[in-house]
Amino acid sequence: MLDINQLKVFIQVVDEGSFTAAGKTLGMPKSRVSRMVSDLEASLGSRLLQRSTRQLSLTEVGNEYYSRCRHLIHEITEAHRLISDREHNPHGVLRLVVPVMVASGSMGHFLTKFQNVYPDVRIEVVHTDRPVNMIQEGYDLGIFVGDLPDSSLIARTLTESDSILCASPAYLKEYGQPQHPQDLKNLRCVKLGDGIQPETYQMIHSETGEEISIAVEPNITTNLMEANLHSMIKGAGIGRIPYLMAGDAVLSGQLIPIFNDWQLRPERVSVAYPSRQYLPKKVRSFVDFIVSEVEELNRLIDALPTTEEQLSAVNKLLSQTDET
Repeated sequence: MLDINQLKVFIQVVDEGSFTAAGKTLGMPKSRVSRMVSDLEASLGSRLLQRSTRQLSLTEVGNEYYSRCRHLIHEITEAHRLISDREHNPHGVLRLVVPVMVASGSMGHFLTKFQNVYPDVRIEVVHTDRPVNMIQEGYDLGIFVGDLPDSSLIARTLTESDSILCASPAYLKEYGQPQHPQDLKNLRCVKLGDGIQPETYQMIHSETGEEISIAVEPNITTNLMEANLHSMIKGAGIGRIPYLMAGDAVLSGQLIPIFNDWQLRPERVSVAYPSRQYLPKKVRSFVDFIVSEVEELNRLIDALPTTEEQLSAVNKLLSQTDET
């Protein structure tokens, strides 16, 4: 079996003209250099070098072998260097799968900022709520809300989902302000996601900790946040909206949160990837980046006492143009 290291040493010996000089260049003892060349000759069954006390010379077979292999070793070494450099400097296409709700929030801000820092990484994002097999479908990373689709995935927790139930003033004027989550069964629902199946709201009472699950039939389902938000503003029904996306509509009075004592149960939001072994630099860089960015965003929110101040600060942050 061919040993590339033996071949590399042989090429170096010929280029340097001696075992001693090759050993100095390669950082190994002369005796090891000589032994590796001898092992290569043994594996080929042919003598490559004529040795004397004064000089080395190529045999006819050795000259042909050297001529054919020298450029190949150079190409292999160069390919190794290029790949190694890429792994030290993030490069290539990063394929990312993201739930519709998460993708419609601050994700665009984060992606733009990441590419400003790592301009050699191109980003391909797929927004979907369907089950995804990351390995089979060739995704480098995924953002997931709740349980992971595959327990073998390596995951880091980013935050907890934070959504609120809202409706327009006109809708609440016509149908009334619900007082208890059970009242939602009699109201129209605008659902963000895939499929016309019922929207299930997991609610927790902020004081007693009581939990309740309410399934509401949607009259409108869309996997586009802008359409979902516009439908709610126009009075189509109540709906769940990510906290970070509620800003302008809530602050302007276009949407009104419908419960004070109840909140939607938070779910873990994670970034996950298929394997920790030989993780590409582009993936490692994105994971570290998104974890840091979300932590900073959470610190910003936690430092402000009122919902209005939090939403206003987040809106300002996400509307900034990054110059890094």
